[in-house]
Amino acid sequence: MTYKDVETVVTSLARGMHVMKLANEVNGDGRLWNFVGVWAKNRWEWLATHIANMYFSYTTIGFFDSMGPSSVDFIANQTELTTIFTTQEYVQKLASMKAEGLCKSL
Repeated sequence: MTYKDVETVVTSLARGMHVMKLANEVNGDGRLWNFVGVWAKNRWEWLATHIANMYFSYTTIGFFDSMGPSSVDFIANQTELTTIFTTQEYVQKLASMKAEGLCKSL
């Protein structure tokens, strides 16, 4: 991809997230925070989502393979996370967690 191609993808993603209000607004530590989760292995889409978050000063919450359901649940609930960008392999994990009553904010 060229720099222009990446810029097009990232700005489109950023604008879409902003218009769809995918970043939840949380008041903490005397300021407003906007969180968006990413649960994926290192790949260009992870970085594109992170850069898109920066366009609107959203904070990226990263989830990793080594995290178990209780860790993901704790982080999602602490940040009141409503949106996680993920890959297909983690969709089933998230669905199972929701079925078990975890990650209530999602």
